[in-house]
Amino acid sequence: MDTTSRGQRAREPAAARKARVGAAVLMLLLGAGAAVQAGAQPAPSPPSRSVLGPWVGTYVCAQGLTGLTLSIAEATPTQARALFHFYADPRNPRVPTGCFTMTGTYDPASGRLQLKGGDWLLKPGGYRVVHFDGHVDAEGRRFTGQVSGAPACKQFDLARAATPATPPAACAVAMPVAQADLQDAGRIGDALAGTGRVDLNILFDFARATIRDDSLPQLDELGRTLLAPPLSERRVGIHGHTDVVGGDDVNLRLSRQRAAAVADYLVRTFGIPSQRLDVQGFGESRLKQPHAPEAEANRRVEIVLLD
Repeated sequence: MDTTSRGQRAREPAAARKARVGAAVLMLLLGAGAAVQAGAQPAPSPPSRSVLGPWVGTYVCAQGLTGLTLSIAEATPTQARALFHFYADPRNPRVPTGCFTMTGTYDPASGRLQLKGGDWLLKPGGYRVVHFDGHVDAEGRRFTGQVSGAPACKQFDLARAATPATPPAACAVAMPVAQADLQDAGRIGDALAGTGRVDLNILFDFARATIRDDSLPQLDELGRTLLAPPLSERRVGIHGHTDVVGGDDVNLRLSRQRAAAVADYLVRTFGIPSQRLDVQGFGESRLKQPHAPEAEANRRVEIVLLD
């Protein structure tokens, strides 16, 4: 029997997960990196091509140039969620601090991300929520576009950088953190373009085909990859695998059920046509590490380009 998770975790219904916008946005912070010795050069890190996480920069409305950290917690064609935390830029130090939630939609094919201001968490007097309509570049380095919803709003310009301002307690709203080994859309796309296949560590409830909440961000990255050119028309295999713990028949059935759960999520959340997805389960017949048949690496969902 597959033992991806040793503890049962109650899965929150999808409708409830989407409803808790105000209490589900994470104050995501980019790591500042380890200190380096004098004269030593830090190793360059590859850019994340996920739209999730913090974006740091500025926007312009009637109050002038304003500092902003926009933390995106979810971005799919049916739902996007973010925390908008603004503060004074050194060039315009009189701007107060505030924050509110945002919701919207994201089109992975074009990179267009639309966010509408929602509920205030910390409101300075006289301020209004604003709305963003912009595009994330192909490398996931910049998010730029137009601001609306308040007087004299113009544009915003955000990038991947360490946030210069720590949010006040009112703006620090928690949400479940994605699993540590998440592969972003860029890395998934690179792997599929290079070898035609990639293994994803999708976590499920113990002995069940219920996807754990902390693996949903990984599936969202996969969905974005499959909707963006040049993969948007390709057929893809969703292949489930297990380790050797448990019976052959049980593992074969469970691996197919889990592959089907992944495919169902992609169809339901991203609108990917089901005919593009070939769902198969191989149980323990194709171990990734045959010398260690009970290893966690054998429990995986494999994504394979078929044509």
